[in-house]
Amino acid sequence: MNIVNSIPPRNVLVTGATGFIGKCLVSRLEQTGITAYPFAVSMGQDVRDSEAFEPFKTKNISHVFHLAGRTFVPDSWEEPGQFYQVNTLGTQHVLDFCRAVNARLVYVSAYIYGIPQFLPISESHPVCPNNPYAHSKWLGEELCRFYSQHFGVPVTVLRPFNIYGPGQDQQFLIPSILRQARSKAAITVKDSTPRRDYLHIEDFVQSCIKSLQSNSQFSIFNVGSGCSISVKELLEMVKKHSPHTLEWKSTGEIRINEIPDTVADISAIQAALHWSPQLTLEDFVRSELS
Repeated sequence: MNIVNSIPPRNVLVTGATGFIGKCLVSRLEQTGITAYPFAVSMGQDVRDSEAFEPFKTKNISHVFHLAGRTFVPDSWEEPGQFYQVNTLGTQHVLDFCRAVNARLVYVSAYIYGIPQFLPISESHPVCPNNPYAHSKWLGEELCRFYSQHFGVPVTVLRPFNIYGPGQDQQFLIPSILRQARSKAAITVKDSTPRRDYLHIEDFVQSCIKSLQSNSQFSIFNVGSGCSISVKELLEMVKKHSPHTLEWKSTGEIRINEIPDTVADISAIQAALHWSPQLTLEDFVRSELS
């Protein structure tokens, strides 16, 4: 399906370079000898501003990793317009930059399948984004598809499932649970029943780096662990590895359009890019609480 490039890239642009994934990706790229030019709001660069890309047009950039975006699902219900401006319009500006400098794009999308019709979820599963965040990312994918077909911009779309790891914002589930566990207090969650496919950030970053090998015109890959665990199972895992006696409780609050279970079918990326996850959630929990 995909042929491995014989010449590795030397210069890449990373949007969202100071974010949770971006920092890790930039570090790993530089360890491989690739020059990674950072692009981030914290550095005064905004993907909503097409002019912000002008200084990079002379940097001989062959690939762009587009990670910049708004990501917290509950916030997308409160201010959907911001999500569409950053995640959708911003992607169009990135594609225009790629078109101008003849660069390949690796677009980091999201889980966009809604409530699954079957498990595991393959890339051919019907797309049904059921929150403004997922919808804004899917619209970004559609822009990628159009620019690939009609403007010749080669694109690899990565659809990560639930990424976790060191440095993740405390508003997300796993860091929130670990923070409560370290405080030795009772852990409180909203709903203990949803199951998710969790992927360590280092494994996801490796999938990004592997995607540099692709020379297909347009491809989409799910990126996950290939299995799921429930919030309850995660809490019991935390109890098991905590040096302190912990209890937990659920308030029973259910999020809007909650999805009961997600499991990624990762056979496509395994076959095409020879990538597989190496790290487990339990090992991460153990290391964080030891």
